[in-house]
Amino acid sequence: MGRLWKTAVAVAAIFVLGNLLRLCEMPDRSAVDPDSFPVRDSLTACINIRSGMYTGKGFLTGFQYTMLTSMADTMNVRMGFSGVYERRNCWQMLEEGQVDMVAVSVSDSIPSDHAGAVALTMPFRGYAWAVRSGDQGLLYRANRWLGRMVHSAEYADMEKRFFRSYSLEPYIEAGTRTDRISPYDETVKRHCGLLGWDWRLLSAVIFKESRFSIGAYSRRGATGLMQVMRSTAAVYGITDLFSPEENIKAGTMHLRHIERRYQNMGFDSVNVVKFTLAAYNAGESRIEDCINFTLDQGRDFTDWETVAATIPLMAEQEYIEEADFLRHGRFRGRETVQYVRDVLSKYEEYRTVVEG
Repeated sequence: MGRLWKTAVAVAAIFVLGNLLRLCEMPDRSAVDPDSFPVRDSLTACINIRSGMYTGKGFLTGFQYTMLTSMADTMNVRMGFSGVYERRNCWQMLEEGQVDMVAVSVSDSIPSDHAGAVALTMPFRGYAWAVRSGDQGLLYRANRWLGRMVHSAEYADMEKRFFRSYSLEPYIEAGTRTDRISPYDETVKRHCGLLGWDWRLLSAVIFKESRFSIGAYSRRGATGLMQVMRSTAAVYGITDLFSPEENIKAGTMHLRHIERRYQNMGFDSVNVVKFTLAAYNAGESRIEDCINFTLDQGRDFTDWETVAATIPLMAEQEYIEEADFLRHGRFRGRETVQYVRDVLSKYEEYRTVVEG
């Protein structure tokens, strides 16, 4: 009995010591009293994850964006996002106060020169949010929100939306159909009405532009799901191109602007779509050059396939020298011709296996 009693005392001592150590690590009550922290009306975050595209791990950037904006809505603050893709820059921006939060994988190491300046929230699905170590108010509020969120039906729906498989291969092989293409299907359906397009066609454009990555960014500055330029977005009053809703809205409005141009020229509906896609890729004035060059060659400028077959001549100097009416000069055009083909090919694939 004496030996058992000693063992019990030792176990109890270890248990108490462990809890005391944990208590020592926790800030005192005043440090985590939400009423003691200053109220803020906005936050800025950087999503510091390598792949925003769909991988075997899901649509990671889109998931993080949705989680962060959901938290901001609950806190009644505005959430902005910084388009920084260099990992070390995010840590520096966090420490310097340019951003308030950085979404990271818990498997990533914090650079040694920033390790003492940041703190991490509780992890979720292998990811966490980093904040400045001195920003205990934000750390507390984020942890409190995450602690409730991860057990909610909303979170379960979010996981299902961003981490389910969207691969069409099983449906193609089985000869069956599905009703989903990406996590952004409802947003696509909501905005494609402006064009009068099949939502699967607009989805094919987004696939070609970004493969459904909200974090896609080109060297020319095209941003987000539909690779919209900021100058273009500004025309339509759109400022947050990281937002799937706003990006698709801007892209769709621009497509409608282009589409109306070719409708007014009397092109048939099939060619309106093809010319619209071409102009979305290459720019309206460049496609205007292609049309004028085709007309100058005595060919049917209202038929996209004829224009596409004529475009290679625009890369030859002997033709360009005589075409002084061209605003942009030589144009190889292979990328644009292939772009139209790829979008329409993906659309046909979607039509085969995805319900309309």
